[in-house]
Amino acid sequence: MKVEVSDWVQAKTNNGELIHGFIDAVDEAQRMANVIVVKSDNEESIGKPIAVREQWLRKLPEYAIEDEGSIQSLIDVALSTRDEQWFNELTEKLTTIQRNTHTGNNKPVAYPSSTNQLGYPV
Repeated sequence: MKVEVSDWVQAKTNNGELIHGFIDAVDEAQRMANVIVVKSDNEESIGKPIAVREQWLRKLPEYAIEDEGSIQSLIDVALSTRDEQWFNELTEKLTTIQRNTHTGNNKPVAYPSSTNQLGYPV
């Protein structure tokens, strides 16, 4: 399977950990990918890069983010992985969506009730 930087994947590591994350580097010569872990059954791995063989990766389908709740969740991921560029892109997209859903009376639309990755209200 061909994977590229920024692809979202699931995998099982050589230590048997189940991980979910995105690729930030690919070594085609060794058929390895560096995955930034967003979810794992080993909490110590979350937020850290892990090298995984390409054959152990399962590419996840692309997901279109068009609603405030999804973007806010991804902002949480960007913060937890300290990805400033992605955070800025998501924040810009969230601002654009909020402007487009503006009610016309010069007051911003209230945030919908949602929670962050830890289950706390935002």
